[in-house]
Amino acid sequence: MGKLAYFIIADARKRTQNNLKIAFGEEKDERELKKLARLVFENVGKNVADAVRLKNMKWEKIEGITKIEGLEYFDNAYKMGKGVIPLTGHIGNFELLAAYFSLKGYKLSVIGRELYDPRLDALLVKSRESVGLENIPSSASVKQVIKALRSGRALGVLADQDSSKVRGVFVDFFGRPARTPVGPVLLAYKTQSPIVPMAIVREKDDKYKIIVKEPIELATSGDKEKDIIETTQKYTKVLESIIRDYPSQWLWMHDRWKSKPDLIRSGK
Repeated sequence: MGKLAYFIIADARKRTQNNLKIAFGEEKDERELKKLARLVFENVGKNVADAVRLKNMKWEKIEGITKIEGLEYFDNAYKMGKGVIPLTGHIGNFELLAAYFSLKGYKLSVIGRELYDPRLDALLVKSRESVGLENIPSSASVKQVIKALRSGRALGVLADQDSSKVRGVFVDFFGRPARTPVGPVLLAYKTQSPIVPMAIVREKDDKYKIIVKEPIELATSGDKEKDIIETTQKYTKVLESIIRDYPSQWLWMHDRWKSKPDLIRSGK
């Protein structure tokens, strides 16, 4: 499916190739970039297939195909009892990432954007709930989100896309300013819940590796806006470092550099 999509969906293929050139154009030649673009589509196809199968996968199966490094960072943050914000991006099979922690016994909520088709959205929500996840739609009130954290739950968020529907600031991403969500950072300042960056990547044997990084230290200069930007930059750099190590795993067909700082300032 992924290979077929690469050849059929021209706009997505072109955007993927262009974005990869922005990120790796000085390191890779044209042939390498095209090969990498095809791998991106193949991995998306595999991840979609595994996400569909997820509701029928038992913990023993998931545990057997997944290894994790850095669990102590998440575990220590979770045990503090202030809630924790496991923050990731559209890297690898992020649906499996959430399922892994839920089935391992952690109380986990996820914020998910509603899909364009209500039927597909209902299937996705049902799949998440089947592995013990609490699904919080992106349209939910901030009170509901804060309540989840203050009850000691983990709140999984994806924070690596340019969306006009949420507040964002411009930070560096692969050498270019990219409008990036600040929601996780605002929640962290409000609740003192630690932000723990992580990602799940597919390995050559089609098994998975979960990478958990150290909690992000919140900036505390006293300048609120400056601190928000600095902390957002910190988590973005961590996600970028994982994407650099596993470049075929990220959703490069997303128009990550769509917004331009000068256009935002001029109100266009």
